Amino acid sequence: MAKLLSCVLGPRLYKIYRERDSERAPSAVPETPTSVTTPPSSSWDTYYQPRALEKHADSILALASVFWSISYYSSPFAAFYLYRKGYLSLSKVVPFSHYAGTLLLLLAGVACLRGIGRWTNPQYRQFITILEATHRNQSAENKRQLANYNFDFKSWPVDFHWEEPSSRKESRGGPSRQGVALLRPEPLHRGAADTLLNRVKKLPCQITSYLVAHTLGRRMLYPGSVYLLQKALMPVLLQGQARLVEEFAIHRLGFQPQDIIIYAWSIGGFTATWAAMSYPDISAVILDASFDDLVPLALKVMPDSWRGLVTRTVRQHLNLNNAEQLCRYQGPVLLIRRTKDEIITTTVPEDIMSNRGNDLLLKLLQYRYPCVMAEEGLRVVRQWLEASSQLEEASIYSRWEVEEDWCLSVLRSYQAEHGPDFPWSVGEDMDADGRQQLALFLAQKHLHNFEATHCTPLPAHNFQMPWHL
Repeated sequence: MAKLLSCVLGPRLYKIYRERDSERAPSAVPETPTSVTTPPSSSWDTYYQPRALEKHADSILALASVFWSISYYSSPFAAFYLYRKGYLSLSKVVPFSHYAGTLLLLLAGVACLRGIGRWTNPQYRQFITILEATHRNQSAENKRQLANYNFDFKSWPVDFHWEEPSSRKESRGGPSRQGVALLRPEPLHRGAADTLLNRVKKLPCQITSYLVAHTLGRRMLYPGSVYLLQKALMPVLLQGQARLVEEFAIHRLGFQPQDIIIYAWSIGGFTATWAAMSYPDISAVILDASFDDLVPLALKVMPDSWRGLVTRTVRQHLNLNNAEQLCRYQGPVLLIRRTKDEIITTTVPEDIMSNRGNDLLLKLLQYRYPCVMAEEGLRVVRQWLEASSQLEEASIYSRWEVEEDWCLSVLRSYQAEHGPDFPWSVGEDMDADGRQQLALFLAQKHLHNFEATHCTPLPAHNFQMPWHL
């Protein structure tokens, strides 16, 4: 009975990796993982073949999941429409709840039938036995046997949790280094009242923001989390996972933080800047087609009447503050700006000054070199950013007669005297012409243009290492 319950609640199995020249599998499948033959490195993969009962039941549950996803994403609009039509009264909600309860019971029955189909399949019973054994004992042998199966990743045993280093230090009585929280809400401004009355007043807006963020917002921001897209891209994902497993098996990982260079594209800039901020010994960071802050991009695609709700929702639940996190990293940084980017521009792709990569560069330079990026330096960098081609960029750069050797000597002298930690006060006693030259020099070293749209793969020859003194 316990095994049947495990089959009902178990994950979906996609592929099985077997020995390339294996003999025909025995008819009886042992119930203990220790007797499972582990394939050698020369293996081939095959899609798991469910039996008829499991296959048909799984199709019904997948269809129900699609309908649930559509309902979930559109729930804010549906609730608003039903409220306007007067369908949210108690007399109409109660019968609907009866129908919903009956449907849930039917789906639970279908899930049980799928579990029975899995239970009668020796392949799935063997898989679930190994999975349960690995959850109980994460030995190297159990993990090696579990690696013979490709299944829903959320069911894989947890190897490492991000809070473990802190908990270990606390258990030893040592100082605890708290990790930097992801998606931190924007802090209250100094002097802002946070009384109980204000909290009650804000409660309806906070509830609305939460619902929007966890229905429409997250799916618009992370399209890969949408079940329909996952279903459509599953064959491609499986092929990529198989190649990744092979590469990981061939190459052993033994990197130190100072040996790591992070490259991130688009929205990956958020996790990249978080990693750089949390692990400051990382060698360098390259951000391709990334942005400084999510709020301007979110406002671009939403109605103007939703401005307050969108801003509040992003700040509280989806606060991708890339620029703030990047400024807390001290190492070399390179930004790659797509000159025809249609995603992170706030107007049209042709308006290169609306590219939020510009703002990411300006905020980084203003933090690291505040004196250089004063009024004169900021103005000349903005002019340089208006260039949409290499020819225009070189023309502006030469117009200001930037002496690169002089810029390098100034920066190296300051670093030798004051150390490498930012922010620097270099340029404090410099005339406007010197600050403008330094500003252009630093901008050119920190940002490279790539004439392409947002999703165009970056060619190998455009991949360059970040500049450093």
